[in-house]
Parts: sequence; structure tokens; C-alpha cells
Amino acid sequence: MEEELITVVVPIYRVEKYLVKCIDSIIEQSYKNIELILVDDGSPDKCSQICDKYKNKDSRIKVIHKQNGGLSDARNEGLKIATGEWITFIDSDDYVGINFLEKLYSSATSVGADISICDYKAVIDDTGIEKEETNIEVFDNVKCLEEMYHPQKHGMEFVAWGKLYRTALFKENKIEYPVGKIHEDTFTTYKLIYAAPKIVFCNASEYFYRQREASIMTSSFNIKRLVMIDATREACHFFEKVGETHLFELAINAHFRNYVIMYSEMEKNRNTFENYKIERKKIIRNFRRDYKRYNKNANLGTKKRVFYTLFYLIPAASYSSFL
Repeated sequence: MEEELITVVVPIYRVEKYLVKCIDSIIEQSYKNIELILVDDGSPDKCSQICDKYKNKDSRIKVIHKQNGGLSDARNEGLKIATGEWITFIDSDDYVGINFLEKLYSSATSVGADISICDYKAVIDDTGIEKEETNIEVFDNVKCLEEMYHPQKHGMEFVAWGKLYRTALFKENKIEYPVGKIHEDTFTTYKLIYAAPKIVFCNASEYFYRQREASIMTSSFNIKRLVMIDATREACHFFEKVGETHLFELAINAHFRNYVIMYSEMEKNRNTFENYKIERKKIIRNFRRDYKRYNKNANLGTKKRVFYTLFYLIPAASYSSFL
């Protein structure tokens, strides 16, 4: 069977130190039929020159130079010009194993899946080592989402990277990443999974997620992080609307837990957090509103219900016991 074209989209901003390793790991893939779209999101360093240099060396590479619009906007721009039957996203400070695409593609096509997910390894200073085993598990959309709400069981999380999608999932369902928001994949990934009748998970750690101080996830807590609450609230609305009772309950629990986590982060950074008192009141007010709406409809279990009720009544006295 002829290999289908896979589009790889790499959003790029201020990653001059890591970009070469990222691009090299993609163009050296054992799976050769690729289209690599490098999206220079107005990066002020030498990333632009690096992108153009690679474009001139490899005909499979396309480069988009654009004004800075954020990670979501960069991914969406790549989506617009993608021509592959499949698409994957790789963050520009990360890198992938040589068999990343081959394992994702072969896993998907062997079982007729629309999304293929691989395990990942968090690395510091490029110390990641690939796993040898390549066992796969197949899920329908609901079961996969249930597993993703318990990420400790698998390497499946609500992130854009580490996954190979049929490009049609985005276009037929009109799914894009929300521009101007961080945690953009939390707004999006569950919709893609739900739209896919079959998903396959391969336990090989072929994606290497680099942990660095300047990244969004490891940087100091700031007000932009609070958008995570909006993302998990949208998931609650979504599963309630489509009538997926169990996923609705899992989404509610994740939503309530995010309130506690965000509240905790604000408390830890109260001396440096801008508008701390205003945002603290807003979190408490919004939690109480959502708790009133969802509490009666959610099977949270006695222990969690007691905790969230206590958090509703006395947030400062209860949050630390949960974390």
C-alpha cells in the first residue's frame, strides 16, 4: 500500500536554541512521505533564518512567516495550507524519535483508526530514551476520553502533540485552535477525540517533551493560566449537550479540580500576582455558580462531594488538603 502524505506543523517562536534539533528529528524520520510546515510566528531571534535555510535544503519543507499571533494562530495557519491526509503537531522546543511518524501511521492504518497516539517522555538536556516495546490498544471515542481523564493509566493527555490525526477531522468538524488563549489544546483535543470513531494508542515513547523554565507550562503563574477554567467548563457544556453522561461527570470533576488548582496557584503567588484579590474573588464566585449548576447532576462520589462542598463554603481552609 502506498504511503499517504503526512503533514507536520511546527509553530515557532523564540526557540533558536532548540529548533535545529527539532527540525532534524523530523526530516530524518523513517517515514519519508511528509510535508513539513514551519510556522515562524514572528520570532525575534534567528528562527526565521533557520527555517529558510532548511527550506532551501529540503523540498518537503514549507515556511510561513507571519506576525506574532500565538501558538493557536500558528497551528491554524499550518492547518490552512496542509495537504496531507494526516496531520501532526510538534512543538518547536521538543523533538521526536526517528520512528515517530512510522509507528503512529502504522498503528492507525493497521486497525483503521482516525487518531493515533503515542506515549511520550519528559526530558531535560536531551536525556530521553525511546522504549522498544510497541504494543497497541484500540479505543472507541468515549472509552478513549474516559482514559484521558485518568492520564496516569496511559500516556494519553489533552495535548495537541504526540498524536496523528486524519486531517479531515479538523476540516469536516470545523475545529480550530482558539486564538489568543493558552491551554489551547484543552479547548480542542476532546472535540477531535469525540469526532473520531476509533483511536489507537501505541506505548512507545516516541515524543520527547522538553521541560524548560521559559516554557508556558513551567513559567511563573499568571492570569493567563486561569483560562484553563474556561476550557474545562466548555468541555462540561459539550458532553452535557451530546448526552454523554459519564464523560459529563468526568469533565465536571476535572473542572472543579481545576478551580482548586488555580486557587492554590494564586495563593502560592499572592505576593506577586497582579490583581490577586480581584481574581481570587472571581474564582470563588465562578466556582460557586458552577457548583450550583452542576453539583446535583454529577455523580462525584461522597468524598469528592464533601470536599467540593467545603471548598464552596470555605475555600481557604480546604484547598490544601486536596493537593
